[in-house]
Amino acid sequence: MRSFSFAALAAAGPARPFAHDLRRVFVAIAALKLILLLIDPTPRFFLWDSVTYLQGALDGPLPRDRSFLYSFLIRLFAVSTHSLYVLVIAQTLAGVASALLIYAMLRRSLETSHRAALIAAVVVTLAPSQLFYEHMLMAEAFGGLLWIGFLFAVLEYLREGRLGWLLGVVLLGILTIAFRLNGTAVIVLTGLLLPLLRALWTRKADADARPGPRGGALALQFGLALACTFVLHVGYRNVVAEVAHTPPGYIGTEGLFLLGYVAPAVRADDFRGTGCRDDVLQDVKADIHDPHNRERMLWGDNGLWRAMQQACPQPETAATTVAHRAFHRIGPYVLPMAFSTEAQYFDDAEATWRMDSDLGRKGMLPLELIQPVQRVFGMNIDRNAFTDSLTLLAFQHSRWLLTAVFFACPLLAVVLLFAAGRLRQPPGARALGLIMLGMFVCQFLLSPIISFRYLHPFPPLDVLALAALLGARRAT
Repeated sequence: MRSFSFAALAAAGPARPFAHDLRRVFVAIAALKLILLLIDPTPRFFLWDSVTYLQGALDGPLPRDRSFLYSFLIRLFAVSTHSLYVLVIAQTLAGVASALLIYAMLRRSLETSHRAALIAAVVVTLAPSQLFYEHMLMAEAFGGLLWIGFLFAVLEYLREGRLGWLLGVVLLGILTIAFRLNGTAVIVLTGLLLPLLRALWTRKADADARPGPRGGALALQFGLALACTFVLHVGYRNVVAEVAHTPPGYIGTEGLFLLGYVAPAVRADDFRGTGCRDDVLQDVKADIHDPHNRERMLWGDNGLWRAMQQACPQPETAATTVAHRAFHRIGPYVLPMAFSTEAQYFDDAEATWRMDSDLGRKGMLPLELIQPVQRVFGMNIDRNAFTDSLTLLAFQHSRWLLTAVFFACPLLAVVLLFAAGRLRQPPGARALGLIMLGMFVCQFLLSPIISFRYLHPFPPLDVLALAALLGARRAT
């Protein structure tokens, strides 16, 4: 009986059938995940997100400011089995699926060698942030799988031009947004523009390539993308409104989060007609114009939101009104805020504090989490946040790796776009480069804080770009 080894797998030539290689890669990735899971099966928690998700899963109120769909997954995997370990296993399987999709994208859509695709899949499998969030009671593991599934559907549509893949792009896009809001604008624009981009990029297709849509077919596909995007996004925003008892939005507290972003531009006149006291800004003790205080404006005792809760009869409605009024003045603030915020990745004190926060170390876990976990799952987690494990330590020491991955993203995107034109790479390479640029711009300009958790989408993007650049089949 032939022995199985990673070396033999990596050395295999590209001529073997794709399905055969995919099965062997699945075995390799599943074996790695199983070994790591046996070493460290510990569930982890982030405050207060994990509390909110768990309350929604235990027949409490569904999350208004986070993914209510994730609460249903907790109920399915953990509550029904009375085991958080089952949730960790399910999220680990989501990680296996993510790595397999990375391999499939590289082989099928980006036309790389088997070896390059395998190495990329293993890198994604072992990525510290991926491993850590497979253990977290957080939406990142399933949200990451949906994000990679969205990318796969994008690249497959560009490769084949089938309507089914276009519909998959739109559906996976809204599901990705439902789990994580990162890159909402990129997801929406990608779904809308794909038919046009495919028509442009395949205009000079080779005789053996599937040509892009022309004339009426292009109009049909673009119209279908537009209609499906409109229906699904409007429908989802109205579902959120029903769950959160708020106006339609991607989250129930959309206006409140917008207020945190535009806080430096808020003026006293913005409260006109909201019912709030005229002197509400005088109760804000922190400097509202300091972009570093935007998180404090929402959650600090001396912030804007706490002052509005005390000075406004309907604070959430007032927050939405004030945020939209201030948004029209935010333009001159955007770049200064972005550079000021992103520079904190290189500030040791700030970055260390933020990493501890992302690890779930905001002090001792609260009774709102300890008691239901003890009651439903029979676990004592009062010291969980300060108990080290393999995946926690890996993520804790990945600060500079994740920072490098984030800031390398636009550079890799530009190189990929340049190479796609010069080396006649498939259309998927160009799409990947544009998506990477869009994701970086959104994160750089729109994030009110630094957070290593928010960088979760970037490692797979960088890995895909590097593999596409270095692993082209013609080079093997």
